Amino acid sequence: MGAAERLTVAPRPGSEAAGLSIRSSLFPGDDLDLRTCEGVLAGDHDFGLFQVKLAPVPDGQAPSWSVRGKTLSYAWTYPAGITVRFVGRVERDALALEYRMENHTTNALDRVQIHTCITTTQAPSFFPAPVNLRTKPLSGAAVTNFMELYDRLFLWRDGKPFSFASSPRARGELHLAFMRAGETPVNWGWWVNAPQTFDFPLIVARSRDGRGQVGLAFGQAIWASSNVGDNRACFHLFPSFGRIEPGRSATVHGRFYVGRGSLDKLKTLVSRDLADGFRAASATERGVEP
Repeated sequence: MGAAERLTVAPRPGSEAAGLSIRSSLFPGDDLDLRTCEGVLAGDHDFGLFQVKLAPVPDGQAPSWSVRGKTLSYAWTYPAGITVRFVGRVERDALALEYRMENHTTNALDRVQIHTCITTTQAPSFFPAPVNLRTKPLSGAAVTNFMELYDRLFLWRDGKPFSFASSPRARGELHLAFMRAGETPVNWGWWVNAPQTFDFPLIVARSRDGRGQVGLAFGQAIWASSNVGDNRACFHLFPSFGRIEPGRSATVHGRFYVGRGSLDKLKTLVSRDLADGFRAASATERGVEP
């Protein structure tokens, strides 16, 4: 790895969600798992979870990753007739992202989102200390969970960050979600929406030493969440594509950030990237096709 390069990214063998192994010299020993597509949602409906199973390299027998220098890409078509095209471009401290959704069905799809996931299981700088949550005081039953992550997980409202832990709903909810301000709540799966809302499409997990963070941002995002009920200790921000008519497609750009510094510093960087439309992630401009 050159002196100016800090991030290395590679397909994660055996991933059921097109996972990428992301390592940074800023956090030696950490292996962050970015699952680029655990599923596709249209409103409150999904098209099946954990179906995107890619070979690490082309083998001629199954869909696989294409790796060309610092660019990783794939295309995956669901049986229902929708195709996800993903492109990731490795930068110094970030992974530029592009998602294109194609609707090959005969019906319009509304409120389309892609279920991404960042797990911290193999990243000790971010993995939360387990605690016991008493869910049934009368019986004394307790559930081991990883709710400490909520203290270090942030969204933004009115220019200021707020932690997942600051929501009253966080005290007993292991699958906590937040909607973007003004959006009708998504009611899908096991997620419980908090009454608080966010207005900036960025989610950030601070490291346990408080000196760095991992962030995920998209040009459009209406739903953020975290699962602390098991040792995946994961968090999510879903790229949002709105309505896609039959035969049409929609594209969303974003970035996965790894760095040291303050929340304010990262927010400023993301604001700049957002204003530029995350242009560095454009597959078309780079001449890349999955």
